[in-house]
Amino acid sequence: MDGVDVVVNFARHPDDMHLPHDPARSVDIRLARHAAAAGAHYIMLSSRKVYAADAQWQASEDAGLSGLDTYGRNKLATEVALRRMLPADRLTILRLGNVIGHEHMPGRRSFMGLILNTLADTGEIVFDMSPFVSRDFVTAEHFAAQLGRAVELGLTGTYNLSSGTGVMCGELALAVIRGYGRGQLRVIDPRQADAFRLDVSRLVNKTGLRQTADDILRYCHDLGKALG
Repeated sequence: MDGVDVVVNFARHPDDMHLPHDPARSVDIRLARHAAAAGAHYIMLSSRKVYAADAQWQASEDAGLSGLDTYGRNKLATEVALRRMLPADRLTILRLGNVIGHEHMPGRRSFMGLILNTLADTGEIVFDMSPFVSRDFVTAEHFAAQLGRAVELGLTGTYNLSSGTGVMCGELALAVIRGYGRGQLRVIDPRQADAFRLDVSRLVNKTGLRQTADDILRYCHDLGKALG
């Protein structure tokens, strides 16, 4: 890592989604060890899932931490490990909401990947949850802009990175369908599932960058249009 000033890690081991934390498996811990030795600044992309189940709505960076699921607990354990490895002035932790983008690709199992792939393949989007569930989405482009600004400013510490707005999942899906010009939304189980929204004011106050619900819905319309 000679000559490297900042390291941003986008990688993770697939087993982190379902197996307990293992430092030897953690890509972040392995990379951060090299960054520490090189005197580089390390930026970890964490998750809103580090917050406790009862803190998922409007969670600030000081909200309760216990991990929502195995992935969240693994991210939380990694945050703790990195704080022990790196001085505070060389570590930034960004806790992400649901990043969406151009994800129409075979096998993509993310929320937006499933929406785009099933709509293109079958002409419908199928939900096993209520379409009225509200979640905090952020476009890939806005995420990249916030990340770039954080690097430019040399921000340290912990920040939530998302739009900070709640968009109903059904509204988002219908925006994609309208852009595509055809298709339907079918709900097979109207359960309330995993509503969340982050308080992003700490990061926005530093970068000045904001994204609105209307921005996200226009973006989703364009994603549908791009399907052809």
